[in-house]
Amino acid sequence: MSETIRKHYHDDVFDAKDFVNTHFSLGTSILEESMGFPTRIIHEMASTGQLKGDKVLDNSMGSIMYQLFSVSNIYKEIYVVQMNDSSFKHFKQWLDNDIKATNWSHSAKRVCHLEGNRQGWKKKEDQVKKVIKGVYKWDNHETNGLDPEVVPQVDCVLSLWILNAISRTKEDFLRNLERFTSRLKLGGQLMLFMALNMTFHKVGHHRYFMLTLDETEVQEFVIKAGFVIEKSSIIKAVEPSDNVDYSHLSFVLARKVKEA
Repeated sequence: MSETIRKHYHDDVFDAKDFVNTHFSLGTSILEESMGFPTRIIHEMASTGQLKGDKVLDNSMGSIMYQLFSVSNIYKEIYVVQMNDSSFKHFKQWLDNDIKATNWSHSAKRVCHLEGNRQGWKKKEDQVKKVIKGVYKWDNHETNGLDPEVVPQVDCVLSLWILNAISRTKEDFLRNLERFTSRLKLGGQLMLFMALNMTFHKVGHHRYFMLTLDETEVQEFVIKAGFVIEKSSIIKAVEPSDNVDYSHLSFVLARKVKEA
């Protein structure tokens, strides 16, 4: 397939390990943006008492898991949702210590350094695996994507980079945001990381569609989905890459005040 034809993350063949190697491996030009930015923010919130509760639901892109190292210090139960078969399989490989899994030790070491514990990265990985209580495949035929009898209500929803990857239109984006947060308790927190003004990301020779949104639009959709924004931040893209075309990365911390 020509790379000028945009494939779709949720519907087309997707290689999760290739995706991770392209955007999050050591030596990747955008690593300080794609991984460093959310890692620093999540660590800060986890270490300063800004995150509350016992249960967190993670719905992030392409089997990434580095965002779970810091939250595993706070939440006793982590539930992980994957949007396609490749990402589900690849995440399970890491969880099961499969030799085919991605090596995330560079991410674990980064978090340990932030926490002042450079020697504990293997214990950090074990800690995350211990508190992961389930890995689920998103069911696009379910009203809310997840069976409420299987996935409990949670105190926090954490989502990195995925919403504009699976949403073809702005209406889709709002609907998916509402579905992502349907298991979030009233008063619970949403941690949302987004790439802004982006049209594609590249995996191998294929370009995948990304819905283009700016900072104002993202915040407006979060509010429409029943949230009050408590904190936000944004960084400008500074590292050139042929694999992505975002202009900024953004973060929103919001609290759910009403059901969608």
